[in-house]
Amino acid sequence: MATQSLVSSREVVHNFSAVAARVAAGEELTVTRYGKPVMKLVQVPALEMSKQEREALIEKALSMRLTGPMDKKSDRSHVYDA
Repeated sequence: MATQSLVSSREVVHNFSAVAARVAAGEELTVTRYGKPVMKLVQVPALEMSKQEREALIEKALSMRLTGPMDKKSDRSHVYDA
């Protein structure tokens, strides 16, 4: 179970890496501004993907990389699903 702690917005700004490490370790942080809670930082749940989904993503990435024009300016708009 995650522990909960208070952290000031100043500490988040000046020590982001340390704050992020605490959250990644499972600590839930409530960020305060002028002593009042304004947001909560929590760990993102792990994304579970099936073997088929991973393979499909790899195949899509490789196909885009291999079929892109070499002499034209890169345009990534076709990469995003509509």
